[in-house]
Amino acid sequence: MKIAIIEDQAVEQERLKAYIEQYCRDTQMDVSIDIYNDGIHIVEQYKSQYDVLYFDVEMSIMDGMTAARKIREKDPHVLIVFVTNHSQVAIQGYSVEAIDFLLKPLSYFAFSEHFKKIVKKLPEAPQDFLFIKNGPTTIKVVQQSIRYIENEGHRIFIHTDTGTIETNNSMKNMEQALNKQFFRSNNCYIVNLEFVDRVEGSTAYVEGTPLQISRPRKKDFMQALTNYIGEGLI
Repeated sequence: MKIAIIEDQAVEQERLKAYIEQYCRDTQMDVSIDIYNDGIHIVEQYKSQYDVLYFDVEMSIMDGMTAARKIREKDPHVLIVFVTNHSQVAIQGYSVEAIDFLLKPLSYFAFSEHFKKIVKKLPEAPQDFLFIKNGPTTIKVVQQSIRYIENEGHRIFIHTDTGTIETNNSMKNMEQALNKQFFRSNNCYIVNLEFVDRVEGSTAYVEGTPLQISRPRKKDFMQALTNYIGEGLI
């Protein structure tokens, strides 16, 4: 589990970090924690690499609510929690689909009860995610967000619902990492069958984007699509 704490007070940073580490140690969970001193710092570097974000609201350069809104535009899946002195923040937090609100000063008991809910919200199956290297950054990508994957030269382009991620990898490695809702249509494309609008001849349309199906793969592609759709195919 990857967590970021966005808080400008060192005492609060260390308190929350210690609570997370204690809970994960007691429950034998792996956790990685990064700390940012202001909202603008995480917004500038954000690559959908976290499972949970803990935001203080009042920070000097960019407040937590503004930062959370900007991140929510990029990442519809990350869990957002506000840690604040002001209970009225809860009303504003609905606009970014915050999962919880914690009031300072935070006790370990209150935190542990909260964190139980967080753990339940995290996907149980790790294969539902890909961890993609993008330069010095590792990005967590929800498989369901991927529309299709494209190979161009020695570069892989992962087209998602929020944009395109570029990485050095191979189509073979990508195929092995993906779940059963993906199928390779030719040497250049791996398609998420969930988002195939229609197939015309040797072209599959993925949310309107035409992707070629090679002749040797056409029969297997159509069989995979039929199996995935099941009774929904008429």
